[in-house]
Amino acid sequence: MDFLQVSQIGWNEMIGRWHPLLVHLPIGILLIAIILEFLGRYSRFPGLKAGVPVVLFIGMLSAVASCVAGYCLSLSGGYDEALLSRHKWLGIGAAVISAAVYLLYRKKNHLRFKRLNVLDTSLWVLMLFLLTAAGHYGGSLTHGSEYLAETFPSFLQKWIYGRDLSSRSARIDNIQEAFAYRDVVQPILTTKCYSCHSAGKEKGALRLDSIKFIREGGENGKVLLPGHPEQSELFKRIMLAEDDDEHMPPKGRPQLSIHQALLLRWWIEQGCPFDKKVGELSQPADIKPLLEALQSKGNGESNIFVPETTVPEADTKAIAALEKTGIQVLALSDNSPYLKVDAINARTFDDGHTALLLPLKKQLAWLKLGNTQITDKGLKNLSGLSSLTRLELENTAVSDSGLTYLLPLKLLKYLNLTGTRVSDKGLEQLVRMKQLTELYLYRTRVSAEGVRLLQQKLPKLYIDTGNYQLPALPTDTIVF
Repeated sequence: MDFLQVSQIGWNEMIGRWHPLLVHLPIGILLIAIILEFLGRYSRFPGLKAGVPVVLFIGMLSAVASCVAGYCLSLSGGYDEALLSRHKWLGIGAAVISAAVYLLYRKKNHLRFKRLNVLDTSLWVLMLFLLTAAGHYGGSLTHGSEYLAETFPSFLQKWIYGRDLSSRSARIDNIQEAFAYRDVVQPILTTKCYSCHSAGKEKGALRLDSIKFIREGGENGKVLLPGHPEQSELFKRIMLAEDDDEHMPPKGRPQLSIHQALLLRWWIEQGCPFDKKVGELSQPADIKPLLEALQSKGNGESNIFVPETTVPEADTKAIAALEKTGIQVLALSDNSPYLKVDAINARTFDDGHTALLLPLKKQLAWLKLGNTQITDKGLKNLSGLSSLTRLELENTAVSDSGLTYLLPLKLLKYLNLTGTRVSDKGLEQLVRMKQLTELYLYRTRVSAEGVRLLQQKLPKLYIDTGNYQLPALPTDTIVF
C-alpha cells in the first residue's frame, strides 16, 4: 500500500518533468504546418500542401501531450498563479485550436461553403497567436517576465517598462560608498536566483526578490544565519557539488562564479546587512580586490582577468583557422580586442593544434582547454601567450613537467588543474608564479602538506581542493 501511495505521488512529478522537452515540439511542428499551409496557397508551391495534414496531426498530438505534462508540472506549485493561469489556458487553447484546424482540414474538401476559407484562415491565424502567447508566458515562468526585455536597447526598455532594466547593475563609481546588499549582493541574486525564486516562480516557497521575503525564508525555514555562511542554507546549497539534487542554482542553469560565491559568503559573515555601505564593513585581503573590481565594471563579475594594456585587433584569418578545429572564439566584451577561446566543442583538440593559438598571443586572455587531448608537450606553445590571464586544463593529461612552460605567463592569475596528474612537485614550480590569485587542484595528486606549503609561500592565493566540508546539523541525522 505504501508503495502505491509513493508511486501515485511520484507520477505527477515524473510526467511533469517531460514538459520542458515536450513543449518545444508543438511550437516547432505547428509553425512548420502554418508555413506549409500559407506557402502552399501560392501557385509556385502547390506541392507543399500535401505535407500539411501529417505535420498538423503530429503537432496536434504533441500539443496535447505537452498540455498534460504541463498540468502535472503545475501541481508541484511554486509558480505565480496569474502567470501560470495565462500560460496554461493559452496552451490548452492552442491544443484545442490545432485539433479544430486539423478536423476542418480533413473535412473542408467535402464541404462547399463560401465562408469556409475565411473560417479556416482565421483558425490558422488564431493558432499562431496562441502559440506565441503561450510560449511567451511559459518563458516568463521559467526565466522571469523581464528575461527577454533585458537584451533590448535601453530606450525600448524604458518604453515598455518605464525604466532601464540595466540599472540593476549600474556602474559603481565608488565601491566604498555603495551599499553592500543593493549594489553587491542583489545583482548576484538577480542574475542567478530570480528565475526560480521571485514573484514569477517561488520554488520551495522561497522568494529572494525582496528583503522581506529573504528574511522570511522558505518552506524549510530561514535561509540566512547572519555571521555564519556555512550554516546558512542559501550559501550551503551553492557550495554543494553541481550534480547534487540540493545544489543551487540547479544543474544546467548559469552558476555563480567563484568571485560571486566569495562575495556572498563575505556579506553573510558581515551579518547580512541590508542597509550598510561597503565602507562600513570589514574587508579581508581576499575580498578587497573583488570589491574594487566591481567599481570599474559593476555587474557582479570580477574584471581582474582583463589585461589593462592596449593591443591591436586579432587577425580574422587566425581566428577562422582556429574555429575550423571546433574551437569557439569570442570577444571578452563589446569593443574589446581581448579574446576568450573555449574548446568545449573540440574535445579532439591536441598538442598539434596549439600552434594555431600563437597568432593570437597578444589578444588571447582566457583559454579553456578542459577535457581535450592536450598534454605537457602542448603546453610549450602556451608559454608564448603573453596576455593570458585565465587557463583551464581540467581533466587533461597535464603533469608536473608541463607546468614549467607556464612560468613565462606573467599575467596568469587563474589556473584550473582539476583532474590532472599534478603533484606536490608541480606545486613547487608554481611558487614562482606570485601573480596567481586562484588555483584549482580537485582530484589531483597533491597532498594536504603540499597545499599547506604553497599557501604559506603564497598567502594571497586562493586554493580550491574541492573538499568542501559543511558542519553537521541536527536535521541532517536520520534515525532508522
